[in-house]
Amino acid sequence: MTDASRAKPAIWFLDTSALITLAVHPPLQSAVGAALSRHHRILATAIVNELNDLAKGRDDTARWAKIALGQLAWLGEPVPIDVPTGTQLARRLQQEVADERPLRHRLEHYGEAVIVAMACRAQRLAPYLLADDFGARALAIRNNITSLSVHRLLHTMITAGDLCDTDAAEFAAVLHKAGRAPDFTIEELRTGRLGRIGRPH
Repeated sequence: MTDASRAKPAIWFLDTSALITLAVHPPLQSAVGAALSRHHRILATAIVNELNDLAKGRDDTARWAKIALGQLAWLGEPVPIDVPTGTQLARRLQQEVADERPLRHRLEHYGEAVIVAMACRAQRLAPYLLADDFGARALAIRNNITSLSVHRLLHTMITAGDLCDTDAAEFAAVLHKAGRAPDFTIEELRTGRLGRIGRPH
């Protein structure tokens, strides 16, 4: 990021994968919500639509999607992407994420594409994406958007003094048990040595 972009107020976007991760453990969702509460936040309508689709299933992801749908108030009213400029850009970005692989369904990768299409055109704010999907983070970085996984955000919260070791270790253990991440030690969370889950950022 440039010095100019650092001087801009931050605006945070959360994708479906991050909201699912936060839904696994309400204390984690509360801690992240508190950490981001001082910043502007945008909830894309496309993400809400994707959560609604996921909630129709019968697996753990469906259960977490239902929980996530009940945890969205702190993000404000969902914002639709503009038509046609935003939707056209989102469709192009969706194909970029797919990397020439056929889409399994028409909305695959669309939520993160919408976020990036919105975020990369922010002129007066510095955009950030919270995503637990590596492809979404990579797409964001390619479009000059700072992107962090939930675990990378926990690392920044620890270093900023916003999260104690005990809570961080609890969050990591719960997410590991739920199959959302490897089993990170508190030392790895402190240092940010998180492997693929910490990259790119």
